[in-house]
Amino acid sequence: MNAKKIFDQIEKEQQEEKERQTRIEGESFSILFTLAVGLLIVIWNIAHGIPTGDIFAMFWTTAFGCAAYGYLKDRRRKSQLCIAAVSLALIIYNLIRYFAGI
Repeated sequence: MNAKKIFDQIEKEQQEEKERQTRIEGESFSILFTLAVGLLIVIWNIAHGIPTGDIFAMFWTTAFGCAAYGYLKDRRRKSQLCIAAVSLALIIYNLIRYFAGI
């Protein structure tokens, strides 16, 4: 009977680890896809002389959202707070450049 409980506990932990890994892979794919599409649009805009600050702001917004969520979910992850702060600064910088027409 005791072995059954241990086996069930191990199975439950493996299931939780699979779900966590799937979530992390989904977040990573989302950021990479955003980066790839943003890069394509940036190249297009540069080729046509269009400002690119808006696209960069959208990318940094995605990075900020993921980092802020990661920090709020587990406040021990101080690196996520640093990433969120840098991303927020880059969002503001790129929006200012975009609205100023630079």
